[in-house]
Amino acid sequence: MELPGPPARSPGTSRAPVSGLKLMLAILILFALLAGYGQWQRLRRPKVETVTIIPVPSAPASPSPNEH
Repeated sequence: MELPGPPARSPGTSRAPVSGLKLMLAILILFALLAGYGQWQRLRRPKVETVTIIPVPSAPASPSPNEH
């Protein structure tokens, strides 16, 4: 007496490996975190990158002691 085998899958359908799905999910989460960090840095930029330029007072040119 022969037992029936497992049902055959149709040739057009196949399942993705679980490890591949986990890797894609990890990459998607990483991209989302990077995008969030980029937006946070963009919002912080006006506070962080403030530059104040103070001009140096121009002193009158004094002759050097060796010019005599």
